[in-house]
Order: sequence, then C-alpha cells, then structure tokens
Amino acid sequence: MEKQNTRVGERVANLRKLRGLTQGALAVRSSYSLDTVKKVEQGRIPPSAAFVGTVARTLDVDPAYLYGVEDRILAEESSAVQLANLRAAVDAWDAPRPDGPLLSLDTIDRRLDAIARQVASTKYADAADALSPLLHHLYVLADRTGAAGERARAALHDAYRLTATVAGRFRQADIAAVASERHIQLAPTTGDPLRVAISAFHRSSRYLGLGDYNGGLRVLERVEEHLTDPSPVATQVHLRNAVLSARAGNLDRADEYVAEARAMRRDDQASYRGIDASTLNIDVHWCALPVEALDGTEAVRRGAEVQLGSSSRPERLGHHHMDQARAWLLHGDRKRCLDELNAARRVAPFNTRHHPSVHETLIALASADRRRTESLAGFARWAGVAV
Repeated sequence: MEKQNTRVGERVANLRKLRGLTQGALAVRSSYSLDTVKKVEQGRIPPSAAFVGTVARTLDVDPAYLYGVEDRILAEESSAVQLANLRAAVDAWDAPRPDGPLLSLDTIDRRLDAIARQVASTKYADAADALSPLLHHLYVLADRTGAAGERARAALHDAYRLTATVAGRFRQADIAAVASERHIQLAPTTGDPLRVAISAFHRSSRYLGLGDYNGGLRVLERVEEHLTDPSPVATQVHLRNAVLSARAGNLDRADEYVAEARAMRRDDQASYRGIDASTLNIDVHWCALPVEALDGTEAVRRGAEVQLGSSSRPERLGHHHMDQARAWLLHGDRKRCLDELNAARRVAPFNTRHHPSVHETLIALASADRRRTESLAGFARWAGVAV
C-alpha cells in the first residue's frame, strides 16, 4: 500500500496559501477558531470529518483531496475480478444474462439477507461476488407487473443499495454513483413509501461526504411525510440528521435527533436491509457527536456510559473505537488512543486500515509523542502510514 506522507493539515496549509488566505481568514470563512486551524495545520490534533468537509468547501475542493484519497481498489488483488464483475452486472440492466433458470423471489430474498450480513460483517469482497449474478435475475423479475413486480423492484432496490455500499468501501465511485441513482429512481415504483425515505437517507451520504451538511438536512426534510410513524427507517434518518447537525455546528440539535431516535425505536418493527435502528447504532452515534465538535472529554464520558457488547456489527463497533481513539487523543491520553485504534483493528481490520480519520489520528499521535513507541510504529506500518 502506498505510504501517506502528507497529512490533511499540510494539504490545508498548502492550498490555503495558493488561495491567498491567511490562517485567520480561513478560520473566519469556515467558522472554526484560529486555534483549531493552527493545530490541524501543525498536526497537533486530528481533523474531524466536519472540519475536513467544511474547509474543503471553503477551499473549493473535494474532501477526498484533503484526505489524499485516490479512487482505487483498496483490497487484495483477488477483489479486482469481483469488482469488475459487479461493474459489468450494474451495466447490464438493459441486457441481463441470468445464469440458469430465473430464481424465485423467496430465494433472492434469502440471498440478499446473506449479502446484507456480509456487508455488516465487513466482508465486502464476498458481497460483491454474490451481488453480481443476483442483479441479472432481478433485472428480469423487476419488469413484472402487479404485486410480484413491486416485490421484485423492492428487492432490486436493496440490491442497488448494497452495491453502492460495497463499491463505496472499495472507493469505486463510478459503480457507487450509478447504483445510487438507480435505487433513487426505483424507490417510488416499489409500492412502499418508506423506500423513498431510505433512498433519501443514502442520498444524504453524498452531501455528508462533500461537507454540504445543510444540503443533506434539506434532502431529509423532504421525506418527513413518510416518517410520521415509528419505524427503523425513521430511526435511521434521525441518526443521519444528528450527524449532519453536529457537523453543521449544532450539537444541541444533534443530541435532540438522537433522543428522538431512541424514543422512536421499536423492537417489533420489521427491518430493512442496510437499515440499522439498533440500540448499538444509536449509542455509537451518541458517542460520536462530541468528536465532531472536537470535544474529546465529553466523547470519552459518553463512551464510558455505554455497553457495546454486540459482535454482530463489526463495522459499527470498529467505527466506535475509531471515534473513541480521536476522543482520547483530544482528551490528552495517547495510550488510550492507541488502545482504541487496536480495538478497531481487531473487530474491523479492513475499515480501520483504510479509514482516513485513522491515518490522521496516527499522524497526530506520532506528532504528540516523539518517542515513536514500537507499538505505534507497528500499527502505522500495518495501516501504511509514514510517521
């Protein structure tokens, strides 16, 4: 894996100078304090996703540029074939080639359930391999009329969303973009209004990634009419609203959204694939919000209050440990920071190794600890980060 020798702070400083801006001017335009801008540029604190997104918009670049992220395959060479097959399957919507007799919708549902479990377990290459042949069958079945057609289109809606998620994990932006557009267009034809809200939830991810937090909130506002009753979808949308609000600088409103998600959560509701209304996910969001405001003390306080014992969602658990690593670094405890990074590595190695915030946390940790302990150096080598 290519070494990441340039951190976000250095890219911000270089681009800021090219734009003819002082640190103070950048601080004013991005609504961050001058102290925060200085510390990020110097590598003394890891930048939050909110900081990267907002500053990227201020400097008129994609956040991926500041992270130094390339759109390339981030897995073993064996995944290249699986992703090529998935790209071909997405492109075959108007000329499907099902392998063998058409699968029944019951069989397809079982396979989609298995794929959703693979995604939740961070087995993205396996999910890509399983999605490719399934799409060909669904293209044919989705053309049916009546209830059978609606059910098939609902299954295809799920397949497209899972495809977008898998492609996103491998940073294959072309596949993810096409799959996302398809499920947005398909949602109104499934006979289930909640699927329109689900597509809006996924659509808001693009705004989240680009740092347009108010734009993402507006996207979700437009589907509120579909969320009047408690449902897993409503819970998930509230959690996304919480993240968008926190990154927009409104932590109080973000906490209100999490409280609404808790109140709306219903264990007896049937879930949708890829929608997580669990207590685990709610707790992970609640602990993560203060990190967006660079409040490490509050984030570690919240982390101490929750019990995240479920092993069925390693992606969520890994994300929590990554957030807590940043929180402990902000709080001033470098050992606990590295402990949390190692915990993330144990439960979700793929996500941890390739997450931009982990790389920035490692660089900030090394900057704060000139001793360069062997454990830190070993973790950095594993993640492909030069410290």
